Amino acid sequence: MSLRRLTPREYLVNLVMVTAAMPVYARREHADRRSLDAFTFKRARAMAIHAATHVLTYRHAYGAAGVDPRAIDGWAAFERLPLMDKATVRDGYPRRSVAGGARLADCILSTSSGSSGVMMTIPHRADRMWPYIVSSQRMLRWATGDHYPFWYRQAYVYTSEYPLLRVPGFYPLAFIPTASEPDRVLAALEKARPHILHTYPTVLRDLVALAPDRMAALRLRGASVGSELSTQAERDTWADVLGIRVCDEYSTEELGRIASQCPQGRYHLHEDVVHTEILDEDGRPTREVGEVVGTELHNRTMPFVRYRQGDLARIIDEACPCGRHTRLMVDLVGRRNDGFVLRDGRRLPAGFLLDVSYRAILGSSADMVSAYRFVQRDPDTAVFEVVPGRAWNEASAAGIAAILASELPAALAVSVAEVTEIARGAGGKRSTVVRAF
Repeated sequence: MSLRRLTPREYLVNLVMVTAAMPVYARREHADRRSLDAFTFKRARAMAIHAATHVLTYRHAYGAAGVDPRAIDGWAAFERLPLMDKATVRDGYPRRSVAGGARLADCILSTSSGSSGVMMTIPHRADRMWPYIVSSQRMLRWATGDHYPFWYRQAYVYTSEYPLLRVPGFYPLAFIPTASEPDRVLAALEKARPHILHTYPTVLRDLVALAPDRMAALRLRGASVGSELSTQAERDTWADVLGIRVCDEYSTEELGRIASQCPQGRYHLHEDVVHTEILDEDGRPTREVGEVVGTELHNRTMPFVRYRQGDLARIIDEACPCGRHTRLMVDLVGRRNDGFVLRDGRRLPAGFLLDVSYRAILGSSADMVSAYRFVQRDPDTAVFEVVPGRAWNEASAAGIAAILASELPAALAVSVAEVTEIARGAGGKRSTVVRAF
């Protein structure tokens, strides 16, 4: 995220829009499917027309494909628009990927973390940040059981500080950098006394492993994790320690808030923020696990229309006990390039490997491991790196290795190695599943 804060005028515009939009977006959560679909289609079609008119990359792509977004009369026609990939958008920045006439000086610049190996800068009009603020408030409200009054203090352990001004007592924020050691992060949380915590799964994992009693003593009202994969079993364990809900969210720098867990624990798509498709390897819609393709509905400075996110997931359309009617994401198994690849071509998704890793740790001792990383060195071997916890002993490595061997293909030789630390990347994230070839 860029270091520039909002100017007083930009802040005032956003404050007015957030105040006006928040109740509208809250009501839309419970809108019927027909109304929600009509709203999403209208926004997606308008964004495609805007991109074709003002952004060279889209104008050329649509012209070459012989399609005109103005002729779109339904989702079937929308799905004939060409797909856009990260390399094309990134390589066209800023001249071909930013809308003509847009001034980068009027924008907040965010940068994708490069988890796919490709860094990209995304500009947002600074006086139009309100949709992202509203969707973030929604995510945190769900994490607290649909109760997020304006006086609740939020602490976020993150890479960089949100570029926002502050109104005393109005959704107060406390920023704690991920560069801090876990003991310093915990000390900062104890000082801030937040009601809500938002951070990476690996940060919460470190904090709970370091001092579960002190974390429980914070008496949080809710916690939200995201930007890295975590398992439901892990989040349930953290929730038991903290005595609260720990909800997951799925978002990207390009598309914004895509899905997050409601108070019932199910992933609802934020369909009034991003229109999400799931496509198979041939680019056709599928009900199975496929690639996430999104159309962001608000960023007219740098549009993302039918943008290939590179993540793998599955979506269903069924009722949720919480009463919301948006579609549900039931599988999020990681990036297309994540996970392990065996010599015979078999793939082990990152989500599956996280489940196996967690069961291996849980099957030994709750305090045995304070941090871990699963690294595949080549098609035949992988190393399970662990930072020993308080209960680590001579038999711990053998116990973990035995559980991993029982659940993973015999073609993959797995060893367990003790390490002193597992460093975070430049973006503040710490990959738990790594393929190093």
